[in-house]
Amino acid sequence: MEPRDESGSDNGNQDSSQAIAEENRNESGPRVWYAEAFPEDRKAGTSLRQSPTAFEQIRDSDTSKVDKGLGPFKDREEWELTKWLMRNVGHTAGNQFLKLPTIRSKLELSFKNQAQLLEAIDQLPSGPEWKCQSVTVAGDQRDVDGEELKEELELWFRDPVECIRELIGNPLFAEKMVFAPEKIFEDSKGEEEVRNEMNTGKWWWEIQMKLPIGATVVPVILSSDKTRLSQFRGDKSAWPVYLTIGNIDKETRRQSSSHATVLLGYIPVPKLDCCSSDNLKKVTRYTLFHQCMRVMLDSLVEAGSKGVEMTCADGQVRKVWPILATYVADYPEQCLVACCMENRCPICKIKPDLRGAHQSASLRTEAETLRLLRQARIDNLEAPLKTFGIRPIWSPFWKDLPHTEIFRGFTPDLLHQLLKGVFKDHLVKWCTALIGEDELDARFRTMLTHHNLRHFKHGISSVSQWTGREHKEMVKVFVGALSGAVEDRAIEAVKSTIDFICLSSLHSHSRTSIQMLRQALDNFHATKSVFVELEARSPAHFNIPKIHSMDHYADLIEMFGSADGYNTESPERLHIDYAKDAYRASNKRDYVPQMVNWLRRQEAIDYFEAYLEWCQRLSSAVCVTQSTSLTAQFTASHSTARRPPRHLCDISAERIIEGHNASEFLPAIQHFLRSHGSNITPRLFDRFDLFKQLSIKLPVVPEVSKNHCRDLVRAFPPVASSGRHRARSAYLDFALVRTPNSEHNPFTMGTALSGLRVAQVKAIFCLPPHFTGGQSTVTEPLAYIEWLTPFRAHNGPNGLMSITRSTRMHRPHAEIILVDRIVRSCHLIPHFGRTKEPGWTSENVAELCRVFWFNHYLDFHIFAMLMLRRRDCI
Repeated sequence: MEPRDESGSDNGNQDSSQAIAEENRNESGPRVWYAEAFPEDRKAGTSLRQSPTAFEQIRDSDTSKVDKGLGPFKDREEWELTKWLMRNVGHTAGNQFLKLPTIRSKLELSFKNQAQLLEAIDQLPSGPEWKCQSVTVAGDQRDVDGEELKEELELWFRDPVECIRELIGNPLFAEKMVFAPEKIFEDSKGEEEVRNEMNTGKWWWEIQMKLPIGATVVPVILSSDKTRLSQFRGDKSAWPVYLTIGNIDKETRRQSSSHATVLLGYIPVPKLDCCSSDNLKKVTRYTLFHQCMRVMLDSLVEAGSKGVEMTCADGQVRKVWPILATYVADYPEQCLVACCMENRCPICKIKPDLRGAHQSASLRTEAETLRLLRQARIDNLEAPLKTFGIRPIWSPFWKDLPHTEIFRGFTPDLLHQLLKGVFKDHLVKWCTALIGEDELDARFRTMLTHHNLRHFKHGISSVSQWTGREHKEMVKVFVGALSGAVEDRAIEAVKSTIDFICLSSLHSHSRTSIQMLRQALDNFHATKSVFVELEARSPAHFNIPKIHSMDHYADLIEMFGSADGYNTESPERLHIDYAKDAYRASNKRDYVPQMVNWLRRQEAIDYFEAYLEWCQRLSSAVCVTQSTSLTAQFTASHSTARRPPRHLCDISAERIIEGHNASEFLPAIQHFLRSHGSNITPRLFDRFDLFKQLSIKLPVVPEVSKNHCRDLVRAFPPVASSGRHRARSAYLDFALVRTPNSEHNPFTMGTALSGLRVAQVKAIFCLPPHFTGGQSTVTEPLAYIEWLTPFRAHNGPNGLMSITRSTRMHRPHAEIILVDRIVRSCHLIPHFGRTKEPGWTSENVAELCRVFWFNHYLDFHIFAMLMLRRRDCI
C-alpha cells in the first residue's frame, strides 16, 4: 500500500488499496489510515457526463432576473434588510416598518410594502414544489342519518426524489460528499477496520454489490417526530418528516445552518372524533401514518428500482439509486414504523420478558412480517400477529420500497435511548435511591468548575426542564460523584453504563472501540442485579426497551457508521425552524398551509443566500487579505490575549499571592530567574501583567468533532462584589503539564499519560522587562503552577486514578513554567468518601480536599487519550 494525501482522494472510484495520511500527529509522526476502495470493475459512483449545476444554471440563465448577482434586489444592503425582515418581523409589523417616513425617504427601497417584498421573494429560485393531497379517514361513528362519519385531512409534502436532487446537486456540499463505499483500516494488515461516515459501514458496501455496474447509491435517511406547537393553551401539534442523504458527511448533516436536512412533509394530526374508542383511534392513527408515508415516498419506488440521472455537486451527472437506508426516531416512533407493539423490540424478535436478559434473538425481516400480515388478513384473525408483537397495519409504507430492510435501519438513539432513557430515567433514579437525594445534590453543588462543564450549583433534583445538554453534563461527573458513597458493584455498573454511553457517542470507531463497547455492556449486565439486591430497582427485572436497545448498538455502528450521525437531537433542533417558528408566523387557524407558505419563502431566502455564497467563493476578484490576529501566538497551538486586560495590568506580587492563593509565587520566580541567568530577587511590590486564560488548540482526532478542539485553561483572579454583582471567587484550573525529561513514571510509561502530570495553574503572567535588564530571552507568557503527585496505577471499581497535592518541606510544590508545557486542561473530582464534608463548597474544595479523582469523562479528547490509548490526542 502506498501512502497518499487524503485531500487528493477521488470521491468516486479509487484504487483498490491506498493509505491515507491524517493531519493528527503522534510521537512517531503522522498517523496513517489504509483505505480499500470498492472493486474497480463495479465502477461505483462513476460519472456519465458533465453538466452545469443548479447554481451555474441560475448564474447563466437569461431569465433568472439576476442583476449583479442579487436577483430582484438592487444591492447587498437591500438583500440583507430583506433577510432580516423575513426572518424576524411579522407581516403587520413589516408593513408598518416599510411605511415609516424615515425608511421611505432615506433607504429608497425597491419595494414599498410587505406585498411587494413578498413578490420579490417569490421571484427567487426555490426548492421542490409543495403538494397537497386529500386523505380520508373513516371511523365507526355514524351521524343522525346513519351515515359513516369521516374526516377529510390534508397531507402536505414534497417529492423526495426532487428533494434528493436538490441536496446532491448543491455545489456547497461538493467537498463534503462521497459517491462510493470504502473500507478504512488503522493498520496495513486490515485488522482494525474504522467505522465513521456512512460509506464506511457494511450496508453501503452490500447494497452497492446488488446494484448494476456504475450505479451511485444515495442512502436516504428519514426522521419523524410529532411535536407540540402551542405552549400555554390548545393542543395544536405538527408531525414533520425530514429527509437527508448519507452521501453528505455527518458533520454537515448535523448542522441545521447547513440546510443539509430538508423538510419532506407534514403528516396530519387529526382529532379522530369519528372513532368511538381510544383503541380504535390509536389503530387509525397508525394506519394513517403509513398511508401518508406511502403517498410521500411513492416516487422512491421507481427511482430506487431503475435509478435516475442527477447532476451532482461536483458538476458530474450520475445515475443514482435513492434507497431508504435508515429511519431516525425515538422508540415509540420506531415501533410505529416497524408495525411493532411497544412491548416488543422493533429490530429483533426477543420475547418481552427477556429484554433485560442480554440474550440474542433472530432479527425481524420484511418478508416474514408481510407474510404474517397477509395471512392474518386472509384468515381475518389478529391473534397470530400478537404472538409476534405485530400491529394489524395491512399496508406498511415500506413494503414496496426496493432494497430496503426497514428492521435493519433503526439507528442508535443517543438522546432518547441512552441519555434520557437508560441514564436519566433509570440509572440516576436507582443511584439516587442508594445515596439519597440530598447527598447527591450536595456532591454536584461541590463539584469543581470547568469551562467545558456545567456546574449544577443547586444540585440536580431541582432541574425541572431537562435537555440533552444537561444529561451530557451529568454523565461527565457521575462516576466520580458516586465514588465512595455506594457499594463497589454499584459503581462498577455505573461505570460500565457511562463507558457504554461515551463509547457509543464517539465520532469514529475501530474494531477495538467496538469490542470495548460490547465489553462495557457485558459488564453492566453482569453487575446490574446489585440495584435489585439493594432495593433501588423495583420490580426485580430489567425488561426495559431502552436497555435492550443497547444490545444492537455495536452491530448498527458496523452497519451504518458511528451513531453520532443519526442522533435524534438533530430532528428535535429542526422542530424549531420547521414547525414552531412556522406556526408562530401563522394566525393559528388552518395553520398548516400558512406554515408551508412561510417555509417556502424562508427556504427561497436560504437557497439564494447559498447561491450568493457560492458565487463569492468562485469570484476571482475577491481580494483575500491577511487580517491581524486578535491573539498573540506563542506556539502552533497555544495563545493568550494580545494584551492583558486593563484591570489585570500592573498587579503587585502581593495581590497575586493573596488573590490566587499562590503562596510560593516569589520563590518560584526566583528559581526560574536563576535558571535563566538572572540574579534579581523578586519582591512583594514587584508588578506583573496577568492574563485571564490560555487558549489551546487540541489535535484533531477521529473520535472527536473538529468543532470541539479548542481548550481553555483559566487563571481568573477573584472579583469583589460591586453594586448588584456578587463577589466571584477565583477560577484556577487544573491542567496536564509536561514534566522535565528527567522525570519518569513507571505507571504511565508507554501510555498517553507518559511524561504528563497534573498541576493547578494559578497565574498566567509576563515577566517585567527589568527582571532581566531588558534583555530577557523569555518572551512567552509564563504560568505559576502547583504540582499534584504523579499518576499511580488504580484498580478500583470506578476506573479513575487518584492523585493528591504534591508538597516539599510541607509547602506546595510550585514551579514557574513556559505556557507551551501545558498540554490541556483537565478536571478533578473531590474524593468525597461516604458523605461529603459539610464545609466543602465549589469555591474552597480544591484547597480543602486532600485526594482527587482524575476525571477522564470530561470530554472525548481525554476519554480517547485514556480509554483508547490515543497518544495523538496530546
